[in-house]
Amino acid sequence: MNNDEPVLGEIAGTIGSNTEKKLPSGKPFKKGYDPRRNLRGVPKEAIKARHLLRKIAAELLTLPNGGGEITRIEAMLTAMFSSKAPADRQNLLKALWPGLLKDELDLTSGGERVTFIVERDERDTPEALPPTT
Repeated sequence: MNNDEPVLGEIAGTIGSNTEKKLPSGKPFKKGYDPRRNLRGVPKEAIKARHLLRKIAAELLTLPNGGGEITRIEAMLTAMFSSKAPADRQNLLKALWPGLLKDELDLTSGGERVTFIVERDERDTPEALPPTT
């Protein structure tokens, strides 16, 4: 790695928002200039970070006992395939077949809508709260 190339920590420390002022959403963009429209695209720091990650992933590693060379990404995927951690297998399956594992959250109770009842107490009044300093 050259000394003039940024390190990932330097890149991550400079990533910031690419908009100066947040306007309320929900309205279509105006014709012509609209400050809500992102005209700058992806921040350059994010692009540099992706290039650096791809460069590191493409580095060649020498296998022990004269087994040849593989890239870092191949070594990582091989380790994930042979891992006993369920999260590794789940991530591989999601990458290979995106629709196979679905994260579904059922907020019903046997098909019926769940109803929450909030009961107030006399201690919930603003007068009952401790004084702030």
